[in-house]
Amino acid sequence: MKKGPYKILSSKTVYKNPWMSVREDKVIYKGKEKSLGIVDYKPGVSVVALDAEDNIYLIKEYYYAISEYGIQVPSGGVEKNQTSLDAAKEELLEETGLTGKKWISLGFIHPLTFMLNCPADLFLAFDLKQKGKPEKGIELLKIPFDEAYQMVIENKIVHAPSIVSILKAKIWLENNKSISKC
Repeated sequence: MKKGPYKILSSKTVYKNPWMSVREDKVIYKGKEKSLGIVDYKPGVSVVALDAEDNIYLIKEYYYAISEYGIQVPSGGVEKNQTSLDAAKEELLEETGLTGKKWISLGFIHPLTFMLNCPADLFLAFDLKQKGKPEKGIELLKIPFDEAYQMVIENKIVHAPSIVSILKAKIWLENNKSISKC
């Protein structure tokens, strides 16, 4: 079987859990046999939540894989039979206790395209209301949006979907100033 310029010789799943699977593909590429490790992770969402004073709500939590605390926008997975927008609304509520009345799609990303299949839909939420508390283990941060943008520039926010979400939100806000204040 062919996949783009690759000829697939074999493919086997070497690990699987409810969120992800890891497979090893044996391929021929440019005349040479190679082994490729591919991670299929369930789709995700990330939300830039802005209040009427242009504050963004970020979360701080421990990133197990890289052994450090990090700051990001509310993010999470999309369940089967759930739309990305519904997942975004659920993650915003779970991680911040907030709901948003107005939602804008900022597009999607594939964070690490050579070895990771994990699309993430990005959203901008306005007209926020406090409905609950952040889930346990999460520190909620409310800061001016321009400060969060600077944190991206200074590598203080390193979560890829958060970076792209904040950069796309900045562009959207600059192009739609009158709309964002509705």
